[in-house]
Amino acid sequence: MIDINVAQLLDQLCVIKGKKLIVADENWASVNWVDIALQRHGDLQLISNRYDIAQQAKASGLTVIFNDLDFSVFNKHSFDAILFRVSKERASSHHVINQSISLLKGQATLILSGEKNDGIKSYVKKACTLMSDDSLAKKNGANYLAKITFHQASKNLLNDNNYQMIRTLEAIPDKNISSKPGIFGWDKVDRGSAFLATQLPTFLKRFKHPPERLLDLGCGYGYLAYCALKLNFKEITLTDNNAAALLAVTENFKGSSHQINIVASDAGDTITEQFDTILCNPPFHQGFAVDGDMCTKFLAATKRLLAPQGHALFVVNTFIPLEKKAKHYFNVIDILASDGSFKLVALS
Repeated sequence: MIDINVAQLLDQLCVIKGKKLIVADENWASVNWVDIALQRHGDLQLISNRYDIAQQAKASGLTVIFNDLDFSVFNKHSFDAILFRVSKERASSHHVINQSISLLKGQATLILSGEKNDGIKSYVKKACTLMSDDSLAKKNGANYLAKITFHQASKNLLNDNNYQMIRTLEAIPDKNISSKPGIFGWDKVDRGSAFLATQLPTFLKRFKHPPERLLDLGCGYGYLAYCALKLNFKEITLTDNNAAALLAVTENFKGSSHQINIVASDAGDTITEQFDTILCNPPFHQGFAVDGDMCTKFLAATKRLLAPQGHALFVVNTFIPLEKKAKHYFNVIDILASDGSFKLVALS
């Protein structure tokens, strides 16, 4: 089902004249881009940090750029309107709002939407200050929409945590691992991933022969694959849907003595070879609600990508019924370990 706040923005396409830019992150995952293309909304462009969204929109005939929200690819002050459904991450939202003052023409419009819980009212207030406007967000239930006119740029940009900067993680002082805003949990070690990493030696005992090819499916900034470097894999492949993650893993594995492959994909959909080992800390949960479609996507991908004698290891919250769903894809399903919050599920 399409995000209500994204739908509000799409309704504006029929009203706005001139050159338009949609900034599409994960909130835009359910959009029917074919319908948008068929409506021929004049000079419409799209930038997305999500590989799946970029590919779907491009296949529909739209002009699309896939990158980590790097707006330097556009000419300055060339857009009449920018449409942005505020992100789940504050740094990302601040980054987009900051960049808008370089992209918009004078008297052009930044259209923001979001829920109250997203902090939309605060974002609108900050954007108005940045653009010397006094517009207010219009309320639609728990959802808001604001049209902010760019008059004059303030010198005080919003704090975007140096969004474009890849930096060494202070949270991992014993490892030279880098990350950046735009990646879920970018400035810490995910507890589930840390738990999985401690159990890798035990997991590898399941193999009759030492495994050689590892796939980190949904790699983030590459923590799991980085921990696996010392385990003598000959080839390591990392894949993610997020452009920021791909930048970070490129930094983290440059100069590695291993054969390293970094692939943009939606749950491995662009990968054709198979692997004897797959590690995965998947984005199955949103709060305490399980995304069943996401569960199925990652399990089906693992089934396709796992070699006949291979083994996969997933880490998920204990409340996620991964074992039940995995029965449709795998013959052997074991709980390798649990710490009360997370469980490790071995599949083969």
